[in-house]
Amino acid sequence: TRAVRVRSVVRVRNGWVAVAGAPENVLTAVRAGGTLACQSALASLGVWTEHDARVHVRIRRYGAAPVGSSTMVVHRALPLVGLQSARAGVDSPEWAVAHAVVCQGRRDAVATLDSVMHRGVMTRPRLETALAQLPRKFAELLLLCDPRAESGLETHLRLLLRSVGIQLRVQVNISGVGRVDLVIGDRLVIEADGRTWHSDRESFANDKRRDMALAERGYLVLRLSYQQVLFESEYVLQVVRGIVARGEHRWSGRHRRAGLVVL
Repeated sequence: TRAVRVRSVVRVRNGWVAVAGAPENVLTAVRAGGTLACQSALASLGVWTEHDARVHVRIRRYGAAPVGSSTMVVHRALPLVGLQSARAGVDSPEWAVAHAVVCQGRRDAVATLDSVMHRGVMTRPRLETALAQLPRKFAELLLLCDPRAESGLETHLRLLLRSVGIQLRVQVNISGVGRVDLVIGDRLVIEADGRTWHSDRESFANDKRRDMALAERGYLVLRLSYQQVLFESEYVLQVVRGIVARGEHRWSGRHRRAGLVVL
């Protein structure tokens, strides 16, 4: 009470106070009578989720819902037991992942699971334990996961291409170039450029250097943007299928004669 009176802390709701600089999205969740949840909680850990600027809040399963707001998504707690509890107004990774898998579409849900494992936020056994309490269709998403994926865009591409039977390899190391996101056949390299990681000048220059090194070695490179992967997927499929249909994803006799194929 003294701290509130001298304004060194702010009363958020009964039993809760916040120091100066407390995250605004957490304050929103606590004021609503819940905890920061789902995509909002995972975003603070650097985990990929579907882009949603609204604040996701988890409230008690049978608690009173807060007054609706266009800037908030309210989740009633799933009937799960044995998960780590929330801390300082933010859901544990287990709670956040369980709600995010149910909240998002199939590809985004798999991308979130890939990201959680790739970043070391949760191990696969912990994910299995958390998701085992959900309906089978959600728990089985783990069968589609690959923790090698370095971005959600890469996961989207992998699932998109495999959905039409295109075989591919992920995170392939190419001598003189380094790891590339996806390789189809022998020589078709597909790189996914996210909104953040490829936007600065240094990353842009490095991408161009890698593209030149791949071309020098006879590889065919498709570098796809965030917009193309998520919102122009049919066109992406059309282009990739055309390349595969023409056999351009395979080494040919001219590549061998040029000494580009390492036997």
